[in-house]
Amino acid sequence: RCRCAFIATANTTSNMTVAVAASTPEAFAAKGADGAAAASVASPSKTKMKKSASSTADADKALCDGGGAAIDTEAAGNGDAAKPDGTAKGDDDDDAKDKLTPLERCEKRIRAAKRSTRSELSVSGGEWQKNHYAENPAILSTAGLGDDLARISVKTTTLAEFIERFERPRIPCIITDAMEGWGANHEWTYDKLKERFATHKFKVGSDDDGYAARLKFAHIHHYVTDPEHMKDDSPLYIFDGSFGDKEGSQPLLKDYGVPEFFNEDLFQHVGEKRRPPYRWVVMGPPRSGSSVHIDPLSTAAWNALVSGHKRWCLFPPTEGLTKQLLKPKGIGLDGEAVTWFHRMYPRTRSVDWPWPKPLDTVQGPGEIMYVPDGWWHAVLNLDHTVAVTQNYVSSTHFDKVWRVTKRGRPKMSAKWLEKLRAKRPDLAARADAQPWRSAASEHEQTSSSSSSSSSSGSSDTSEDDDDADKGAKDKAKVGDGGAEGGEERVIGAVNEEAAAAAAGSSPDKKKKAALADDATLEEMAKERKERKEESKRRKSRKRSRGEGGGGSAGGSGSAEGGDVETTEAAAPGDNSGGSGDVSVGGGEVEQTKEFTKFLEGQGIEVPEMVTK
Repeated sequence: RCRCAFIATANTTSNMTVAVAASTPEAFAAKGADGAAAASVASPSKTKMKKSASSTADADKALCDGGGAAIDTEAAGNGDAAKPDGTAKGDDDDDAKDKLTPLERCEKRIRAAKRSTRSELSVSGGEWQKNHYAENPAILSTAGLGDDLARISVKTTTLAEFIERFERPRIPCIITDAMEGWGANHEWTYDKLKERFATHKFKVGSDDDGYAARLKFAHIHHYVTDPEHMKDDSPLYIFDGSFGDKEGSQPLLKDYGVPEFFNEDLFQHVGEKRRPPYRWVVMGPPRSGSSVHIDPLSTAAWNALVSGHKRWCLFPPTEGLTKQLLKPKGIGLDGEAVTWFHRMYPRTRSVDWPWPKPLDTVQGPGEIMYVPDGWWHAVLNLDHTVAVTQNYVSSTHFDKVWRVTKRGRPKMSAKWLEKLRAKRPDLAARADAQPWRSAASEHEQTSSSSSSSSSSGSSDTSEDDDDADKGAKDKAKVGDGGAEGGEERVIGAVNEEAAAAAAGSSPDKKKKAALADDATLEEMAKERKERKEESKRRKSRKRSRGEGGGGSAGGSGSAEGGDVETTEAAAPGDNSGGSGDVSVGGGEVEQTKEFTKFLEGQGIEVPEMVTK
């Protein structure tokens, strides 16, 4: 339906000359922060590219084909065979039937991603550019911004010094000279990444139900180099936590290494498939970023910036400083990083702000940001950026992470403890000594109020109330956590899924496929399967016992209404069950009393229904 309008627009702009500038450290230093803001719509390429009416078709292929006819070949491929990233080819086959040009197909995919990640914004109505942030140089200005974090070099600072000065007291810092020798330093440019991963799909956000929205890198490359798209207030933003698990993007793992200061990662003992999401590749244009959030499960994080500049705002852990204060409703934050910095950040600097003032800094290429656990932080990309970030757990703050993980992820924590007993018995002993609840854990949160990338504000996991209103929290979702707002499992989603399963609800086949394809949800799928199997076995045992006679009036072993069955058949004549009553043996009564006593000992109020 939009093709005619799009072709008209393309013809109108076909004679444009697109000036493309590089987002290099030298350019940033020469122009200053304000200069970088003015050049915020610059492309990552270092060349100039002209689109003339006589070469529109060639330009379309250069922008969107991702290396020759790769996309056309895929569109005319073998039915719905799997793509390199494991998805089906059905959509591209539909495009082939519609005879879309590569550029039209590219724009169609981008529009679909926008609608998916920000369903509350009208793409055709221009609401992605409603605030005109691209025309406001103050949005990306760093004039008067402080530089409040210490910078340390791995060449002059030992691991022991880092732990004592920063990790143990939970003080953020910027680390330099730790990325030397990384292949990412020269391989992770937008143009080279397009050559290597043109047809691979990267996550650019989540839909209203928490499922990933993905785009091929060739389409992303076109998006970030197109001047019209770069007028978006809060642009689409690669934040992919499964790049290390998918065959098409796994080569990225060889381009960087974990810095020496963060080699100890205790969650590795859980195993790659069971551990929470912990690493993300992050690529975003100017004004993209992450709204204010805390990383999940009390983990710390590091964020290595390969190119570009990131503005950071960090709030020290303070009792009483909550999400409701940092992300108040009614001021139109929309879950966007750029809007948070524009509307909320000035409030945190005013004299009326009763809480500690935030720490500010601008991270440059080749620098690694260290974010301790418990620090609220927000990030804004000042130009085209490429980074990799990981969450980790060290021995220094193991006790707190264990307490939070045991409450929020009980099954995973049991496996974790089992592995620690074999490989780190010293930590296993510390885990055994931790109380379930204590003064130290009074204010600890099992779930982070973390944000997603700014392009997907509607699924911002920190907007818990809004998500509840939309009904999104009744599904097991992957939200975004991490040093810059990467992905996290929404703690408690396992129980919510169980409730949904008990109610007979299930996602449609398409969403089930997306769920199964996402490695980060594998544990939840396993747990759901185990619960269903256990439920079947339990019902089977009840039926076999009921058929043996005894219990209720009529000897069926179940309530007269047939809705409730006994867990164990009582001796004939012991109990007479009327309509809706349950016949219970003496063993169950004693077990119920013991369980009730246990709950009361934990300070949990026992409902009258349980006692009955």
